[in-house]
Amino acid sequence: MERRIKLTRLQPTEVNLNNYGAYRIRIEASNPEGADLDENIFIYRTVDASPYTDANRDVFEAVAGPGQLALYPIGLADPDQGWPYYRLDYVELDVLSASQAESIWTEIKSQVGLLITSLERLEKLKTIEEVWLPGPPTDTSQSSQSI
Repeated sequence: MERRIKLTRLQPTEVNLNNYGAYRIRIEASNPEGADLDENIFIYRTVDASPYTDANRDVFEAVAGPGQLALYPIGLADPDQGWPYYRLDYVELDVLSASQAESIWTEIKSQVGLLITSLERLEKLKTIEEVWLPGPPTDTSQSSQSI
């Protein structure tokens, strides 16, 4: 099974307001191919709400690995699970420069490539050990012969 996913980079836009510069980068994942891959590959960590604002303060952590695709919920962290992590299909960051935005784009492409490679390697299994428990089967053809 061939796996792939489409990444879309939205052009970082410069924001200058009262001498505070920022660049916003947004990367969206879509059109996944492969039964064990979905578009929600970006991991976020839930952060306690700010007492001063209603703004979402959750933090982007990483591109998911194969285990995290299976373990972390989509959309919101599961309070019953005890983990503050969840997955989304996009990452949006404000950075200080266009070069930092470019560096993030390069790193995310690399990490998504590693995710795809890891999922493919998980399918390539080889036997490393065989064990019969509690012991090997007996050869019944010899024991049924009479002398």
